[in-house]
Amino acid sequence: MASSSSFLLLSLIALSLSLSSEARTFPPLVKGLSYTFYNTKCPNLGFIVRNYLRQEFQKDIGLAAGLLRIHFHDCFVQGCDASVLFTGSGSEQSAPPNLTLRQSAFKVINDLQALIERACGRVVSCADIVTLAARDSVALSGGPD
Repeated sequence: MASSSSFLLLSLIALSLSLSSEARTFPPLVKGLSYTFYNTKCPNLGFIVRNYLRQEFQKDIGLAAGLLRIHFHDCFVQGCDASVLFTGSGSEQSAPPNLTLRQSAFKVINDLQALIERACGRVVSCADIVTLAARDSVALSGGPD
């Protein structure tokens, strides 16, 4: 009995160690891309996005869902391009599936872009801003971080 429970415990420990080490590895990158690009180009990027969203969510937590939805509508099989941010006749924002996206969430993206450009210049892509906002929306609203 003791040996089977010891075996089960060791198996669970080994499984958790293998899962935790897998969680820290990143998928292979396409040549020219880097997970750490903004560490030197805009070192406060994560703080700027999270701090601003934290303030906005205190006023309206529903923005979290709106930002995640913008990200969902922007990204397709080949990636995200921030084309959902374009306005005007014939733009993605005027397409029927996107008519119900929250305008207040678009305002948050525009505000973030202005904050980031003041701090770092025009180095952060709009697609990355949309992605970071969606990621932090999930974390700040109680999801995984």
